[in-house]
Amino acid sequence: MHNDQVARLRLCVNEFTDKHGSTLTRQVEEHSSLVLQWLSYLNSYHRTGTADELLAAYSSAIRETSACLALGMIRPALFAMRTQIDLILAWIYFKDHPKEWHRINKTGEGFKLKKELFDYLSNYYAGFGTRYGILKQISKRKEEDMYRLLSAHIHGQSNPVLPVTVQLSDVVRSEESCKEVAMSTGDLAEYISDVLYATYAEQLHSIPKEIVKSINSRFTSKNQKKEFYATV
Repeated sequence: MHNDQVARLRLCVNEFTDKHGSTLTRQVEEHSSLVLQWLSYLNSYHRTGTADELLAAYSSAIRETSACLALGMIRPALFAMRTQIDLILAWIYFKDHPKEWHRINKTGEGFKLKKELFDYLSNYYAGFGTRYGILKQISKRKEEDMYRLLSAHIHGQSNPVLPVTVQLSDVVRSEESCKEVAMSTGDLAEYISDVLYATYAEQLHSIPKEIVKSINSRFTSKNQKKEFYATV
């Protein structure tokens, strides 16, 4: 029985990857272009020598998302997407807190929750709350809080997001479902970009022009744009 199940799983994975893998990985790369630009910028201008590994891990999580979708496996792709948020928020904090970063690596204790990290940004980055609030108002993504959505899948919080696997091969989902997740990496990229832009807008002169242009294209009025940049 186990041999048959594994053989069928291998066949389904191979067939799916051969037919759809390259297309899906290209889609993830295209939809993640905004955060890939952020990664290049952050690695060039904001590394502190502390917790730089988190930026590398964030980049790895993007590739992991792409790899899982290329195999037709949606649930691990969603886990990797949620991890992207955890890693970038953790990096923003721990890059400036070497003692706390040393402690967490030594003991495994002291990792910050999302709420704690957003409170930190609001308290220590002047204007963050106002800027982030405006960016939420002009978001283009389907789901405003991507963290909440991805967490619902991870924790199985309702019937629509519960895992349903009878045969091992059931973990390989349909092309349509995987394309939908690949599309949502664009929403994730916007969510993460908004957090980063609200954090670093005061350093507008150094942020890549493509990122600034993508943000400015979303403002729906001059007053809205003026209010945002008044905090810079």
